[in-house]
Amino acid sequence: MQTELVVAGSSDADLINSLLDEYLLELGSYRDVPSGTTTSAPYPYLDAYWSEPGRHVFIIQYGGRSVGFALIRDPTSTKSAVYQLAEFYIKPESRRLGIGRRAVRAIWKRFPGQWEMQVHTRNSAAVQFWESCLETVASEPPQVREVQGRDGRRIQFHFSIEDTV
Repeated sequence: MQTELVVAGSSDADLINSLLDEYLLELGSYRDVPSGTTTSAPYPYLDAYWSEPGRHVFIIQYGGRSVGFALIRDPTSTKSAVYQLAEFYIKPESRRLGIGRRAVRAIWKRFPGQWEMQVHTRNSAAVQFWESCLETVASEPPQVREVQGRDGRRIQFHFSIEDTV
């Protein structure tokens, strides 16, 4: 079966909201401080992905089924020289099949350059996933530091992706 990265449009908002609900509920279990939304309804940024330049929404499909999503901000949106992986989610039943790796590789192939992303320190599986992905794709070892968000400690990765991914 094939992993596909599909550009989402505003007509896909219900699907993205549903996936975002699952993601935010899971994410809540990794926060040090119970802060932030746990459903898509009050998620403050989603509408901007349908209307502001520099924001990209992707549906991750596997075998024709929607199994995840990614929200990307490019330098136009971040007002800096980096891309940001704002949110990335693969449904639990679709993990450990290589879907996430193939999806993120497709994202980085589409958007080479400087990147930044954060992962909750308590989400050790996600930290390991991203370290492994970066080890095989980043043009040099990422800069890694711990940052404090309003919901707790996070690992921040800053890295470069060449256009030869």
